[in-house]
Amino acid sequence: MVRFLTASRYHRRMPRLSIIVPIYNVESYVGQCLESIRNQTFQDWECLLFSDGSKDGSINIMRSFAAEDDRFKIIEKQNEGYGTTCNRGIDMARGEWISIVEPDDFIDPHMYERLLSDTTSENGTVDIVKGSYWLYYDGRDGYTDALQSPNLANAMPARRMEFSLEEFPEPFYHHPSIWSAVYRKEFLDGQNKSSMKIRFKPIPGGGWADNPFFAQTMVLADRIVWTPGKYYYYRQTNPGASTFIKDYHLPFDRLRDMREFLEGQHVSKEIMRVFYSREFDYVTSVIGEYGFDDKNEDVRALIREVFESMDRKEVFLMADRLRPEFLDYYMDFMGDSYEIRNHADVPQPALSVVLFTHDARSWVVDTFEAYSSFKNLPVEFIVVDAGSQDSTVTVAKEFAQKDKRFIIKEMDTDATTPELVDAAMNVARGEYIVFVPSHFTVGEGFLRAALAGARRSHADVALLDAGNIHCDYLIEKLAAKGVPAKAFMDDPRSVRGPIYGPFTATEIPELAISTDRDYSWHKIYRTAFLRDSAITAGEHDIFDNLLEFGGRALLASGNIAFLDMKTGWDVRDIQRKQIPSSFWLALEKPIPYTSEPDTDIDSVLSLGIWLKDNNLYETYEQSYLNTLLSSFMFGVSTRYSPEGIVDFLERYLGETEKQLDIRAHGALYFYDIDAFNAFQKITLHDRSLDLWLMERALRDEDIIFARDKEIQDIHRSARFMFGEKAIDLVKTISPTSLIARAQEQARKLKRG
Repeated sequence: MVRFLTASRYHRRMPRLSIIVPIYNVESYVGQCLESIRNQTFQDWECLLFSDGSKDGSINIMRSFAAEDDRFKIIEKQNEGYGTTCNRGIDMARGEWISIVEPDDFIDPHMYERLLSDTTSENGTVDIVKGSYWLYYDGRDGYTDALQSPNLANAMPARRMEFSLEEFPEPFYHHPSIWSAVYRKEFLDGQNKSSMKIRFKPIPGGGWADNPFFAQTMVLADRIVWTPGKYYYYRQTNPGASTFIKDYHLPFDRLRDMREFLEGQHVSKEIMRVFYSREFDYVTSVIGEYGFDDKNEDVRALIREVFESMDRKEVFLMADRLRPEFLDYYMDFMGDSYEIRNHADVPQPALSVVLFTHDARSWVVDTFEAYSSFKNLPVEFIVVDAGSQDSTVTVAKEFAQKDKRFIIKEMDTDATTPELVDAAMNVARGEYIVFVPSHFTVGEGFLRAALAGARRSHADVALLDAGNIHCDYLIEKLAAKGVPAKAFMDDPRSVRGPIYGPFTATEIPELAISTDRDYSWHKIYRTAFLRDSAITAGEHDIFDNLLEFGGRALLASGNIAFLDMKTGWDVRDIQRKQIPSSFWLALEKPIPYTSEPDTDIDSVLSLGIWLKDNNLYETYEQSYLNTLLSSFMFGVSTRYSPEGIVDFLERYLGETEKQLDIRAHGALYFYDIDAFNAFQKITLHDRSLDLWLMERALRDEDIIFARDKEIQDIHRSARFMFGEKAIDLVKTISPTSLIARAQEQARKLKRG
């Protein structure tokens, strides 16, 4: 039974705004709420006050406001819950725009004036105008009232902007805050992307019904306008609020509702990743904030339902938006679903594969699954962990329990690279050994061919190459030793091409060290040779290439073999790169300097010192300087941010330029003509760095447009607007202003 009060005094004409207030037992707060509505500087509104079966004095307060202002309309009804009540309000609303205010909150006097100040767009129909809010705490125990800015306000731009969720999904990461917004009524009634009538879930009580409503409105909106002001005061200190849940099913039920909707709308992977972030928040809230036991079978089943609905690879792409402990929990929880094949220990492994790990949670499962699938290679996998603080070791032990070929060596966080390599060498039983960073998976077929080639050539060190780029040089050296050229004719039936060798380092001095700069897994070593020669890693070695370790091994080897591995390497870098290697994109997105890739230039410089200390520098100078040139250009070319480029140049350019002395050596001295030319552009004269940066910006803009599918129309996207703002900011900062100018010039050239 619904009863209307003050109907005769109700405004006859259509108001611009309808405000819906669902009220249930909030007599302590509702007066403040309604007073804040009455005090709005925007006057053209109606306010629908729903008494949802209140049993306290709320109705009397409502009546007093309705008696003084006929824009307030009271609807008394039996208790139906938040969602059903809001739906009644939307159906009854006569306004062009709709707002929902919760009765224990209150609003700034300028809220609706600001939100409704500009509801037009040249790019589509504005369906939602959204603002920020304050977290409000009542003064208690001698303290005054307190305000806190929510994450939404801190993450969104400090200016007005318009967007769709596909263009800019940031708001979806945060609290629904459906009440700090106004919605076009026709949009809610079906004038949207899916012609869908948007309403709340009709469930008892509060029931977190705002969450599915939030998802539907954000996804189906054509244009959303953001205004950065904080106009809504969201009370955090009402003990009766729905945020204080007693039933752990509520968040999981609402996640299920949202998941079904999003999957039905076929939203982008980016939006699904954002939704996964919300799911993680809900799960951790249930077991953390609300204190429910995740050892409870029912709770555990609900968590598993959430995690199994996620695409694991997409989850790993979110690592920059998830707290490490979230991913840790996910990995540990889902551990029993790993695809681990049972394998017995190999008494006499032919090959030891050393996998270096450190906080590798986001890719290590894929790595271990790939290696656990090996069937036909007598192999052991030595996992050397450098003090991971996440679940990497937990995952490794899960595999080691079923696949006895996995051996786990746990080291301290401060363990040096030489100590980590020595730990692997101390337990390795394979005839040959290969070192692989944990984010690389190397196929079984590739390793079998490499092992066969190393054995056939009796190599101390076998260098693996596809279509060996040095074959002319190597054939010339072998021809001088009387080896006929026909020995290097390729057999198309072979999974591996010719073997070039044997060599000692002194027989190929121009090449010996430069061959070492490739990835660490480009080299396979005879284990006994490494031990007998007491080969150690350098302090500056990185797992990706172990340059000093490899260089020392090559110079000590009595038998170096080059294996032409042809094609079909079956090698993947599965590390989840959060950010494309793009200079221009760095000015659009806040890329932390720590996200830039490691470089090996410190280990190259250290190797140069070692060569001089051992009176080997003159013999291997050309090979070493080519390595230095390649390392330097790789380092500067892979810096994402202007600050990163400047820092790298300041640290390494002077020493590198001094050692290379390209004027003295000449172009023919260097193998990599592209690197040589790029280095000249950086160093020859004052304008050369400008030229190189501008060329790079043009190149990277092409990469962005090809790879970044999120930016469909860069001129209209939020990211582009952010980029423009970033460029303006960077231009004011020295010395990065040089880089920003080059980037801006390149963009102008690109666009005509």
